[in-house]
Amino acid sequence: MWADNETDEDLLGYDFVVDPLVVALTESRLLPVTVGLLGDWGSGKSSVLKIVRSELEALTGGTDTGETGGRYVCVEFSPWRYEDYDDVKVALMSAVLDRLQAEVSGKAAEEVSRLRRFARGLRRGSRWFGRAALTSAPATAAALAAAIDPAMAATSTGLVTSATGAVAGEARRLLEDPAESGNAASGSDPVLEVAAFRTQFAELVDGLDNVAAVVVLIDDLDRCLPESVVDTFEAIRLFLNTAKTAFVVAANQQVVESAVDSRYPALRRLDGSGIGADYLEKMLQIKVGIPPLSVAEAETYINLLLAELRLPGDLFAAVRAHVAARRAADGFAVAFNLGVAEQVLGTQGGAGTPAVLVRDLEWAAQIGPVLASGLRGNPRQIKRFLNNLMLRSRSAARRGITLDLGVLAKLMVLEDQHFADFRRLFDWQVEAAGPIPQLAAAEALGRAEPPAEPGDRADAGRRGARRQPGREASGATDDGAGRAGEGAAATPPVASNVVEWAARPHVQAWLALAPPLGSVDLRPDFTYSREKLSLGVVASRLAPGLQELLIRVQSDVPTVRRTAIDAIGELGPDERGQVLEALLHTLGRLPGGPAFAAALELAGRVPDTVAEVCDALMRVPVNAVPVAQAQRAVLQLPAEHPSTIALLARWRSGGVPALERVVRIAIETRAARGRG
Repeated sequence: MWADNETDEDLLGYDFVVDPLVVALTESRLLPVTVGLLGDWGSGKSSVLKIVRSELEALTGGTDTGETGGRYVCVEFSPWRYEDYDDVKVALMSAVLDRLQAEVSGKAAEEVSRLRRFARGLRRGSRWFGRAALTSAPATAAALAAAIDPAMAATSTGLVTSATGAVAGEARRLLEDPAESGNAASGSDPVLEVAAFRTQFAELVDGLDNVAAVVVLIDDLDRCLPESVVDTFEAIRLFLNTAKTAFVVAANQQVVESAVDSRYPALRRLDGSGIGADYLEKMLQIKVGIPPLSVAEAETYINLLLAELRLPGDLFAAVRAHVAARRAADGFAVAFNLGVAEQVLGTQGGAGTPAVLVRDLEWAAQIGPVLASGLRGNPRQIKRFLNNLMLRSRSAARRGITLDLGVLAKLMVLEDQHFADFRRLFDWQVEAAGPIPQLAAAEALGRAEPPAEPGDRADAGRRGARRQPGREASGATDDGAGRAGEGAAATPPVASNVVEWAARPHVQAWLALAPPLGSVDLRPDFTYSREKLSLGVVASRLAPGLQELLIRVQSDVPTVRRTAIDAIGELGPDERGQVLEALLHTLGRLPGGPAFAAALELAGRVPDTVAEVCDALMRVPVNAVPVAQAQRAVLQLPAEHPSTIALLARWRSGGVPALERVVRIAIETRAARGRG
């Protein structure tokens, strides 16, 4: 199996993402610079940061442009890891200074210590000071105003500037007060102003003669609360954005823009939209995007993961080198498959491709294109699918059950992408004592031949080799039955529900995948899908179309989820009530699952569901409410609705500090919006 963590081993072929980052960060004329590494959840941003750091730290004598300037000092920082325990702005400053402490000595080391004392003083002064006073300093107001569209109403900008000026005055008072700064020596310490800190930090970095640049790699910003997102950018702008510094911010652009809109609700463009996009445009001088994997790239990635699992380190290194050369020659083709494996491994001592890898690459070749397109080219989702596949296989092995990975993978593709059809198959399996006759009939319709007698898995594999995937059904009788050929008896009529199911385009495509399953007893495979099949009696009563909506509305892909919500909103009251009941039933059993976010978004876009959703959330124990989903709740539920007010009051007084903080911030944000 594969760890779901960032890595500096590039199996994705992301040279085209890493290269522009390295070029920008090593171009001294661009400094100081803030670069945005933008991509969806699971697209590989963290791994790209690891690779960039590795390449920068390997540079010791200039760049391809002929510039010299010494080493690159890299600092990794995740604001998400600090926001529940510390002031994010202060944590970022401290992380940079802690790293620089190792680069200096003598007088410069004393300067770092003074700057660190100043940062600690901000932390101890008060969280209000760190998160409100400095956040509202005039320098921030000026930067924010520059990010806003010039067409924005001048009165709005004036109001915000006046308010921030008043709060900034209080900030200066606290800075000048030794008791508030928390620094015993603050009376003689010259680092008492933001401007002074910035000047002395710039002098410190500029004095690092053997350092070309200090590069701060910021990850997980899109996991943070709105105030932490803005605090991170403001720490860069107010304190750290000086000569010989560079910042790389890895995030989902839409999430960050939404967070900025939430943090500054009173600032609006003339069309009523928020200023998040303009703010981000101002903060990021360069943007590098990570696109979804193409089908060919996804197939290569799947095959490389399997090769990594099955090959020893030296052979896998040879495979990676060969794949890198193929990608350089043609970045749009499948760079690794069974044929390439034979070509590479056949030259490594004549051992050839291990039999277990041959089998893996064979079934991967069948499901790879379908899996790649169904998971929208998302590396993390692909890896999680494969991990789930291996987890089920190995779990069965502990009970002495051998699951064919090809059979299991094909079944899981249907489960992952068309759950309503997967559940229908399961219902048929429950009625059968072995192989599923309806599945055999559906496959026969696609082959235009009668279903074969049930056999073993080996027989299924042999027939799969003879089968021609993708053939359209032909020669079927009017009632849906096929014929075996001249002189053969006609098969019994196929039930209309099977004919209807087999006629669906996505089911036809799935049936065409090898191996055929009509003669396979799938009960062991379904046994290890029980966690998803346990949607409860409520879900099982839904019509197939409504079951499909129930699955789609819980998708991790925003466009899929929103389309499903729109479809639910267009249903009649009875059918919409059925879907909502099933969704809230799932939410009650698994509050940490995708049903929580789905229910919130549904309530936010379909007003007559608000009361039921809030009532269901009131029944969830407060300590089981995911904090990230609580943030989503206060942003999406209508603030004035009595059910929303009651829910937020319960969360605010529930004794969970992180949850209480989220609700408090939301109430303050809405109050600011009302005053605006």
